Amino acid sequence: MAPYDEAASSSAAATSASSSAETAGDPASPLQSSSRRAAPSLLLLASLAALIILSSGDDSTANRLKDVSLENPEVSFVPSPVGGQFCERVRLSGVPRLHLESYASQIRVKMNVSQSIPEKFHWKIEVCFHRNASMGLCQCEAGEWQGFQDGLWTAVNSPYGNKYVDVKLADKKSARFTLSIQEEFQKWRLACLGIGFLLLFLSPTVSKWAPFYYSSSMALGILLVVLIVFFQGMKLLPMGKKRLFYFTIYASVIGVGSYVFHYFSTLVSSILENFGLSEEMYNPVSLFLMVTIVLTGAGFGYWMVRRFILSKDGSVDSGIAQFVKWAMRVVATFFVMQV
Repeated sequence: MAPYDEAASSSAAATSASSSAETAGDPASPLQSSSRRAAPSLLLLASLAALIILSSGDDSTANRLKDVSLENPEVSFVPSPVGGQFCERVRLSGVPRLHLESYASQIRVKMNVSQSIPEKFHWKIEVCFHRNASMGLCQCEAGEWQGFQDGLWTAVNSPYGNKYVDVKLADKKSARFTLSIQEEFQKWRLACLGIGFLLLFLSPTVSKWAPFYYSSSMALGILLVVLIVFFQGMKLLPMGKKRLFYFTIYASVIGVGSYVFHYFSTLVSSILENFGLSEEMYNPVSLFLMVTIVLTGAGFGYWMVRRFILSKDGSVDSGIAQFVKWAMRVVATFFVMQV
């Protein structure tokens, strides 16, 4: 029994020693885990503090900028010397997007300089109109700088959002500048708004309406036939490439309708001359040619709808209807957000 008691006592001593070692090591492990968990939190707090400091520094820099807005439409300033030249930045503060009263308006920006700089030296003045608030003063690219025209610099801007005007003067002495803005009302923006909302509301219905596809395809077919006749007829008419170029310029100046009418008359006269017909046949030939073009284009558009757009049961294909609906919504969004 004595050896058994000795073995039991030794095993009990070993067990107590191991348990005491574990209890001695337990306080250290929660400390290590808590320190590991605290490290990312401290890093996050340090990053947030640095971000707050940097943002506050940017705000203080932005607050030092001269500001012009619809409430304060004019500001005068004298550029400060920067790197051997004179530079200044003015901020144009826009209105929020929810300010719908300015939807149909645009901002006309004007800048002039005092009489201390004669107009013949205005080439030394350069202006940069940009949105980059983080860019350094007078650090625009070479192609972004604009000059004065007739002693004045003008630009057009949306009433929404902020924009910045950098002025650079390459002279020995500075001068006083005056920057002013004026709100101008434009009716066509209201028309764009109405068209955009109309397309948004009608897109689910129109995209599934078969007559819409018939009429659109027929119109496109007629236009396609007119273009084909136009370019093929150019080969029949006695004109070179240079005269064709001048003909195109003439069309862009006087309008497409007048140009098409003039070309159509020339084409009919050429047909009468080639076939040896008299001038009395001008009206019948013109009518026949117009009817042929319209019927051919309309027939081609009708065939395109029956072949590619309508399904077997006569309804509009679901995939095409979905595509047209979203295309109309995208176009409507561009109309609404045209500012």
